[in-house]
Amino acid sequence: MYRINSRIFCWCLLGVGVANAWADDWPGWRGLQRNAISQEVDVATTWGADEQIRWQVTLPGAGISSPVIWGERVFVTSSDGPRQDELHVICLSRTDGRELWHQRLWGTAPTRYHSTKSSMASPTPVTDGKYLYAFFGTGDLFCFEMGGKLVWQRSLASEYGPFENRFSATSSPLLYGNSVILQCDHYGDSYALAVDCKTGKDRWRRKRTDEWLSWASPQLVTVPETKRVELLLCGSLKIDGLDPDTGTTLWTVQGMQQECIPTPVIGNGLIYAVSGPGGKTLAIRPGGRGDVSESHVVWENPRGVPFVPSAILVDDFYYLINDEGIATCLDAKTGQRIWQKRLPGRYTASPIATREHVYFCNEDGETLVVEAGEKRYRQVARNRLDQPIFASPAIAHGSVFIRTSETLLCIGGE
Repeated sequence: MYRINSRIFCWCLLGVGVANAWADDWPGWRGLQRNAISQEVDVATTWGADEQIRWQVTLPGAGISSPVIWGERVFVTSSDGPRQDELHVICLSRTDGRELWHQRLWGTAPTRYHSTKSSMASPTPVTDGKYLYAFFGTGDLFCFEMGGKLVWQRSLASEYGPFENRFSATSSPLLYGNSVILQCDHYGDSYALAVDCKTGKDRWRRKRTDEWLSWASPQLVTVPETKRVELLLCGSLKIDGLDPDTGTTLWTVQGMQQECIPTPVIGNGLIYAVSGPGGKTLAIRPGGRGDVSESHVVWENPRGVPFVPSAILVDDFYYLINDEGIATCLDAKTGQRIWQKRLPGRYTASPIATREHVYFCNEDGETLVVEAGEKRYRQVARNRLDQPIFASPAIAHGSVFIRTSETLLCIGGE
């Protein structure tokens, strides 16, 4: 059996209010705690274009958003048209890939995008099991019932000005309590926004001072000593810790690079934030006040820094893959290098993991599966598909879900 014993995963510990999430669901960007780790065992490690593929569905248009899985439903977004402003929200059957519903929408204000990678469907949607929230690079936010009915929609570009971005906006929405939180950093007036889940109205909106461009997604951390939840926003040159109920800035750590993309990961009572190229990983203690650059940075390391892919933390092992294929494993407690290895190809997708394996997907359609928790590099498998991979994959209900440039594949599982 691949399914772990406990089906209730405590997202509620982070205050995100998704207490009904099953441990084998993948409800948003990078999974249950936005850490890209599945608790499942016996997940597929080997496959090919004609091996272990349960189903494969051709998707309309383009997109690098990740698939989202809740129960028997798989959700995915894409965009189409010369300006990528025809938006798609698609619900598929997890069992066989059948289309259950398909909403076609029109975007407000498309931003620039890179034709071989990004589109208006770069942000990954998120669900609490009652509603699905989909955000697009056009500045549009939609709320759907699980059956596909549109509940409400917002055009942030119309209300607060169009996004002045390049390669499209990619920041994925975050659920916290009764709010959908968005990080909107761009060349215009950057801001963070909390929207009421039920009504779509603003709960708070805060200007992002000195933030001119980033593609990072917000993250949550619980302060070990106080159990208080903090909202993390990585941006140009710094990372901010905010009160997620009000948007008030609590603390700041300097040292990030411009044009930050990776999402921080949490573990061992620390925040692991990385930005590059030319940047470094910072291991930060949460819970500060004011500028805590000198007091709350536990360690820093410039090795293996990516520009696009987020890092991943499995127990005490911190893994990075940079865009050129240099994989690095650091000791999460000290920041010291454990191993470093050049992997084939270039990398846009962020890695995912189980407690046993780390999966690295390159742009040539290959997935390198590496044994987790080892003090040396040990490759388990090298799996090749026939299509490029730019989107970060997902693991749910025993299956690996990989979005290629044209299709969504379900690999292994029941």
